[in-house]
Amino acid sequence: MNLNKEYDLELKIGLFGAGAVGKSSIAIRFVEDKFIEEYDPTIEEEFRKEIDFNNKKILLRILDTAGCQEYWPYIENLARGYELFIYVYSITDRNSYKEIFHYYNSIKKYKSENHPKVLIGNKSDLTMKRAISIEEGKELANKLNCKFIETSAKNGENINQLFYEIISFKIPNQNENQNQNQNENEKKKKGKCLLM
Repeated sequence: MNLNKEYDLELKIGLFGAGAVGKSSIAIRFVEDKFIEEYDPTIEEEFRKEIDFNNKKILLRILDTAGCQEYWPYIENLARGYELFIYVYSITDRNSYKEIFHYYNSIKKYKSENHPKVLIGNKSDLTMKRAISIEEGKELANKLNCKFIETSAKNGENINQLFYEIISFKIPNQNENQNQNQNENEKKKKGKCLLM
């Protein structure tokens, strides 16, 4: 949606997941490139960042939602205004992993089952405290029909990749499109027969 003439596009991205999984930390790491150690529970906060992506100037509006169960009834209303979704659990907390289904099921009431989404296993820097394996993360992503990435807001691992991955739902990567077109052209050439 283009609401501002300064930008080619404005995208609204929602971060959903249990409390203390690092949703705020992910947003702050991406927007401000810093990490805040102390936990401060969020009710709702929006971060903004301007980026250039595939020759387009984009304004990202990143909604950081509350993870406490008492705010669950508000998830559906929040989801209505957003178009891209990031589901976050902590690799150190099995309950946060299980709660992903609650967020997903709440959001799919107002969005299609195939709404643009990415599943994140955050806190990948805490390998000694890991409770959820990478394989379990991939299995859950398969059930939700989405991509899976492990991130660390603390050290910045895969944070930029995460946001560029979710943005590519709305703006396909030009390099990927060029490679796909080239592969299709090569297949067409191989399939032709020339008779003389």
